[in-house]
Amino acid sequence: MLERCGLRMDSQSASNSGFDTYTSPSVSSGNQLESPPLQDQPQSQDNQTQGAGDEGEMSTIGGTKRKKGPERSVAWQHCKKQKYKDDEGKEWTVGVCNYCQLHIPADSKRNGTTGLLNHLHRCEGSPLRVGVDKNQPMLTQSSMGGLGFSFDQTRLDFKCVKWIIKAEMPFRVVDHLDFKDFIHDLQPRYIIPNRKKVANEVWSMFCEEKAKIKSIIGDVRVSVTTDTWTSIQNINYMVVTAHFIDSEFKLHKRVVNFCKITSHKGDDIGRCLEEKLNEWGVSKVFSITVDNASSNDVAVEYLKKQFRKHDNLLLDGYHLHMRCTCHIINLIVKDGMKELVESIEGIRNCVKFIHSSSARLDKFRECAILEKKDKMATVPMDVVTRWNATYTMLHSAYKFKDVFARLADDSAQFVAYFCEEVVREVDGNKVYAKRVGPPNDVDWEKAMGFTHFLKKFYDATIKLSATKTPTSHLVLKILINLKLEIDAKIRDHNNPILQNVATSMKRKFDKYWGSFEDVNLIMFVAQALDPRYKFQMIELHLEDLGYPPNRVEDVKTRVKSHLNLMYEAYKGTNVERSYVEVRVEEDDDQVDDVEARVERRLNRQRREAKLKEIANEVDKYFNDAYESTRNDDFDLLEWWRVNSGHYPTLAKVAKDVFAIPSSTVASENAFSLGGRIVDPFRASLTPRMVEALVCTSDWLKGDEFQFYKEPTEDEIEFYKELEELEKSLPNVVEMSQPPPPQAKMPHPPVQELPPRPPSRGGSFRGRARGRSNRGRSTSPSSTLSS
Repeated sequence: MLERCGLRMDSQSASNSGFDTYTSPSVSSGNQLESPPLQDQPQSQDNQTQGAGDEGEMSTIGGTKRKKGPERSVAWQHCKKQKYKDDEGKEWTVGVCNYCQLHIPADSKRNGTTGLLNHLHRCEGSPLRVGVDKNQPMLTQSSMGGLGFSFDQTRLDFKCVKWIIKAEMPFRVVDHLDFKDFIHDLQPRYIIPNRKKVANEVWSMFCEEKAKIKSIIGDVRVSVTTDTWTSIQNINYMVVTAHFIDSEFKLHKRVVNFCKITSHKGDDIGRCLEEKLNEWGVSKVFSITVDNASSNDVAVEYLKKQFRKHDNLLLDGYHLHMRCTCHIINLIVKDGMKELVESIEGIRNCVKFIHSSSARLDKFRECAILEKKDKMATVPMDVVTRWNATYTMLHSAYKFKDVFARLADDSAQFVAYFCEEVVREVDGNKVYAKRVGPPNDVDWEKAMGFTHFLKKFYDATIKLSATKTPTSHLVLKILINLKLEIDAKIRDHNNPILQNVATSMKRKFDKYWGSFEDVNLIMFVAQALDPRYKFQMIELHLEDLGYPPNRVEDVKTRVKSHLNLMYEAYKGTNVERSYVEVRVEEDDDQVDDVEARVERRLNRQRREAKLKEIANEVDKYFNDAYESTRNDDFDLLEWWRVNSGHYPTLAKVAKDVFAIPSSTVASENAFSLGGRIVDPFRASLTPRMVEALVCTSDWLKGDEFQFYKEPTEDEIEFYKELEELEKSLPNVVEMSQPPPPQAKMPHPPVQELPPRPPSRGGSFRGRARGRSNRGRSTSPSSTLSS
């Protein structure tokens, strides 16, 4: 036990000392250890221990008393000496540390003061504590069997700031006393940075991560989403999100800007977006996805005009303006909800009642238990401006229809709640009227039927809101399926209520997607670039919409022609077209009869038709076999990565097409993050620091991207010149005169040394033997002599 406490003691003395029940507490615990009780025995004048250790202590030697001098060890300046007797009557001396009250054996004949000094060098409160080398590895539980942990203040600062950014913590968290105490217990050597240093580190990390992203997106075509927002500081912010696919065909989304903007006008949005794109060095923009606001239309037209001046538009900006699909679905659903506003409002008031106080919620749960529902039952509140939240509320509330009915029978407060008069909007006018509700069975059935109908739109919104997987190839398929669902409800005369809802939704749907031939062709191209379907899915969908075969063929021709234009734009006009070799029987020119001439004409026509059919990668792609549709784990981007060698130019087209976002959900998520960062307790943050926090948080949470860049044509030409130069170097060496040969001197004979006599222990000393060939190369002479 004493050895584990860092104390030194002879084995014989320890066995007879009576210390078998002695335990020493941890130094950091601060608990005092009571010394073993002294035996109540009368003591003589010779062995009195009062004042032991003082200069006036007396000792008896040879029958004469002599005054002792002061203690010579420095350990007694920091420890107190105490003496006591054990059960056998033997006297022991211990030293009590002045800083942690630890008892350490310090008998002059058995232990000495070495144990005291060793403890003082380790005691945290001792001025004799010896500092530890900062670079010395520390053995921890996680590092057992591996490399030790090396303390690094800079690395820990980076980890701390990274945690503050990703966890959206305020800067003042580093000043919290409990946080400091917690970190001190984890690593006492770590110095927690203050708030000012944290802010500086945030900005440094922002600049460092920005440089990484800038080195990537400056050389690729990016698709952009943007939106505007007003914070609680009454400051207008604009968010810019870049979507791109790296060289390993991994889709990435990065919030590149969260900047202050003067107003929400279209010209201001366009100028600010142009400035931020130039700041990032982005000159190739494939598409800009915005919502249906008129100011966004003005902004995109402004950017198109500016890009056209610098000749940075692909196909004259045909794909530049993309509308947010989820935003249009939102408008369609809201028009349908107007037909059921009374039923939905009655259910919403029921949910408001149970959330208005804890007592009402408890009463609701009591009724839920009586109806054999979950005792922690609750219904989420919706957001009036978000139909998906209303869908979630209706879907959850219908499960507790019987609970609300029991609540109406058992709670007088519930009934009185709907008798209160509140301000309501009736026919566009605000009047005082009773609350709508409680809902009856008809209202519940209407809401349930509408909820089943909305599930298709809800699932479509979830799929199109994805940011880590491509969604552009899903837009056409989802929109056509929604149109077919709306048409089916209109033809259903058994439910006139949903028939009216579907009629209202169809009017809004036709406003944006009435004719699919007018939809941006890039949606058809994205569908065709899915190797599982190609043109087959487009044909089936158009047939379901009632398109005749000739119109279907016209759409396919337009889509393929547009894809060919994109292929040529990516391939470049200076590159010769490569043809696929076709095995056709060779013509026999020696035979010149009628039958031979006919055969030669047939072979020539087949050859020309085959070459025309597979003239480029687009034709080759559509003539290759389909991928199986039964593979649920099919990865679209991985397929194009693997087959990029077969379709090198078409793969570049696919990368940019699949990077197009179908919605502005990524930008809206950035506003949610900004709202959490710029809360009422952090409203003093400057717009520059808000941008650093929002962008860096998004960057740290994103996946790592591949930094490999494909070499340009100029770089390839440069590398070819270097190779030619390297090939010419041996010729230059042959023309030069070789140096005259030098005569080789023979090696002197090696004399063998007599063997070294062994040491007293019968073996060589390990240190001398270990030095023999350490870090040295063995010479040929030594090898021969051995």
